[in-house]
Amino acid sequence: MPDFSEKIRAIRMMKGIKQIEIAQLLNVRQQSISKLENGKIHIADCVALKIANYLGFESPEEMALFYEKHIDRK
Repeated sequence: MPDFSEKIRAIRMMKGIKQIEIAQLLNVRQQSISKLENGKIHIADCVALKIANYLGFESPEEMALFYEKHIDRK
């Protein structure tokens, strides 16, 4: 199963959101979001919640369920 960082990338791209938008939300550089999506850095639960909210979800868990239902079709 893909980890949270892979889910962020897939949902972000599906919704047409750019890495720079997430970076601005978190007040970090775009390169940090790239590293996050590539699994090179990990984030705190509060940051995961901010990202999930920005992507339109109540929680990271709700985002993961959406991913499993609509994107991860194995």
